[in-house]
Formats: sequence, structure tokens, C-alpha cells
Amino acid sequence: MRRLVFAGLCLAAVLAPPAQAGPGQLPSDASGVATANVHLVAHAFDVGGAVSGAFVTPRLYVLSEPDLVWNEGGATVKTVTGGLDVFDTSNPRAPRKIGRLDLPNYQNEDISVSTARRFAVMSQDTQPGGHGQVNLVDLRTPSRPTIIGSVALPSGYGHTSTLVDHDRYLWTSGGSQVLVVDVRDLAHPKVLGTFPSPAGSQGTLGGSVHDAEVDRFGDITVYGSNGVAVHRLGRDPLHPVLVARITAADNRANNNLILHGGKRLDASTWLITEESYAPGCTNDGRFETWRLDRKAKLLRPISSWNAPTGSDQHGPLTQSEYCSSHWFTLNDHDVVADGWYGAGVRFLDVSNPARIRPIGVFAGDSTTASQAVFVPGHDDLVYVADYTRGLDVVSIDHGGKGARTVVPSDEKSVRGSAVPGLRLTVKLQPHKHWGWSCLTPVAPR
Repeated sequence: MRRLVFAGLCLAAVLAPPAQAGPGQLPSDASGVATANVHLVAHAFDVGGAVSGAFVTPRLYVLSEPDLVWNEGGATVKTVTGGLDVFDTSNPRAPRKIGRLDLPNYQNEDISVSTARRFAVMSQDTQPGGHGQVNLVDLRTPSRPTIIGSVALPSGYGHTSTLVDHDRYLWTSGGSQVLVVDVRDLAHPKVLGTFPSPAGSQGTLGGSVHDAEVDRFGDITVYGSNGVAVHRLGRDPLHPVLVARITAADNRANNNLILHGGKRLDASTWLITEESYAPGCTNDGRFETWRLDRKAKLLRPISSWNAPTGSDQHGPLTQSEYCSSHWFTLNDHDVVADGWYGAGVRFLDVSNPARIRPIGVFAGDSTTASQAVFVPGHDDLVYVADYTRGLDVVSIDHGGKGARTVVPSDEKSVRGSAVPGLRLTVKLQPHKHWGWSCLTPVAPR
């Protein structure tokens, strides 16, 4: 069947219900496998499936839960299972949920927050036959998150929305161009229009923008099916300046579905994830490093690394066979923590971009790790948003500094407190809208 570029991004369809599972619900155990230097610190049992999270401040963390029920039924479904969770992280090793806002949220895959203005962006994918939407959530009273303002998006847009230009505008993904939303007035956000980016221009893989990332050098990098493009804001929010891009040949050689997202390591080096599902972690879905050729205004590939073959086999959800580099963050020791779906959290030393080294692993039972975020001020502590498990808190000794290279034989079984639930082998079926590009659990009979 035809493979849509964004169809593979619907992994929220394999998320479990809330972690206190009952008969017929997918299990999520606190155990798993880990290298000796990585430890499961906490597992949040009051959270369902999670896709992305962000720290508003070092003491305040928000988590986006996708809504499977709403996604399946559209606006006709009254039950809402997704939304925004708010955590007090005064003790970062034991986050405490203090607030909740129910929203028909699908997926808000890379949640964006404003520290200065104390709000979160909940970006909602387009429903088949409908439109996307952005909801702006007030976090000034963390225990009572509320919607300040909302705006409908053109059809196709809404997968991710990134705050840019001192949190005054959003760059929203989903289409072949970048959609710009004005959020200077939070109560009345408005769509301004679109601009073309080489990352999403029509190409061999369908032409879709996936995400944007603002860096400390003042640039905004756009990632998508047609590659990567670096932009810089000008006076007109609809006409940013193109700083660099990648060639079509390099995109074909390094991109089997989408170049998903990334971070800037330094002035001339980018860290980029290639999202592409390879059952058993066989070839694509890699973590890549790229360098800036300033004279040519191009990013050029340096190196790449993939999870070891078979490293996505952890628990009953192994039949999903999702294995790909996904959302990651970087600490001050040039150590990456990357959510790798069925392969769990992978820690990589990128201090030498030409020699990416694996230095640690945590893969929880039935993991579908979406994102790993280092806690501000704690280079050793990571919050993991997991489609299946919800929220895990994981630590790596010394923040990964001085860690040796690890190999698959270094991964050993670890045990935590099990979550009550029915142990079963999950069977999957094609999604009703997107076919075999997005698998959903079959209800037990």
C-alpha cells in the first residue's frame, strides 16, 4: 500500500491507556533492560501514553498526551483521553503531577513552551476531512492550565508548532510550506500565511515540513521530507532569509522517509534524526551529524549511527517493530539522549561528530520511547515521554562524561515495580485512515 510521509508519524495509535492497566489494556511494566551506567529513577503511573514534554522552568514540566479516541472518531467523539499534564519538578527525581487539561490532542509531537510568557502550544493535527488547530494554554497558575486562545489551521497543518522570534510567532508544520501564526495577542492568534522552505518543497518523498528548531545562534532550522534548510528571520515574518540547505543527492542518500528534527551542536555542526521505520533496527532511522559549508551555503553529511539490529525487542509491543531515532536533547558534556521508539532511550557521545559513540541504554518493558529531555541543571537526569509507558525518569552516571562505548551485550535486565495489567501478546492492524503505515492495536476478544 502507498506509504504517506506523515502516516508513519501516527504512533500515538499504539499508545497504551493509562498506566494502571485493566483487563484488555496494554501492559506497561517498570522493568526493562539497561547498561550498568543507566538507571530507572521513577515511572509515573498516573500518566497514559505520552508523545512530548518540555520544561517551562526547571521546576515546571509539561507533558503532551495524544488522544487515540478522538483521533479515531473525529469531532463526533465526546470522550477525551488526551491533553496536557503539568508537573512540579522541585524534586526532579520524583515529578509530581499538579495540573491537567483535557484536550482532543493529536499529536502535538514536539510541544513548544514560552518561559517568558508562561504558556504552552498544543498543536493539533488535521483530521481527515477537517482542519488542524492551535490551542494556547495559560500556565501562570500551573495547577489550573486553561486555554487562552485558539485558531483553526488550513487543512494539512498542525503536526508541530514551534515558537520563534521571542515567542511572538509560530512556525507550523504539516504541509509542503511553513505556516506562520501570529501569537503576539494570545487571546486572538491568527494565521498570517505560508512561505516555502527547501526542507518541505515537493520532492521524491512527497514534500512535507515536519518541524522547526530555534538555536542559540539566531537561526531556525526546518526539517522535512525533502531535507533540511536553515533560515534567519528578517523584518517580514513571511519572508525569512535562507542561510543553508542540503542537496537533493544528500537527501536521497541520508533520508528514507523524513529528516525529522535536530539540534545545533556548535556554530558549524548539526545533529539530525532520520525518522524511518526499519523492523528490527536493520538499516534506516539513523542519528546523523552534518557540517555547515559556509561558502556553498550547504549542510554536508559527516557521519551516522543506528541502534543495533534487534534492539527494539522489549516486551509485548515488539510486534509493532518501530525502531527509529526520534526526539532528543543534548547536555553540557555533548551527550545526546534520544528516544528510539522500540529501542528505548539511547545515549550517544557526539563530542567527535565524525565518531558517534553509544554510551548507555535504557529500554523499558514494551517501550515506544518518543522523546528524551535532559532536566535543566541536571546533566545526568532525563525525562522520557513514551507512547506506551507514559513518563519515565532515567539517569546516566556522571551525565555520560568519560563513559566508555557500550555494546549490546552490556544491556542487562532490570526490574522495577510492575504495573497491574493483563500480560498479552499485542496484535496490530492497519489504521482505518492510513493503512499499514500506521498500526493500531486489535481489541482482545
